[in-house]
Amino acid sequence: MTKVIRSLWELLLLTCDTGKSVRLTCEECFILLGYDADLLAGGAPLEEIRPIVNHHLALCPECQARFDEWLEELNGEQPHPHSN
Repeated sequence: MTKVIRSLWELLLLTCDTGKSVRLTCEECFILLGYDADLLAGGAPLEEIRPIVNHHLALCPECQARFDEWLEELNGEQPHPHSN
């Protein structure tokens, strides 16, 4: 059985309704993280990234570690504030 990964536009539409319960795969989380990383690089506050992405990061240590690496690259040295 082939795993279907939703496109960025589908994920953006699904996650813009914060009342919906959407479960992301790691691949989908990183599609959104790439988009959100661009927003962060443009000066958007970290707190404004999608709550669904934050939820996935809280549940998936591999994705959290990868996101921390991205933030370190963006900020020069500052890791994600939720890192242990």
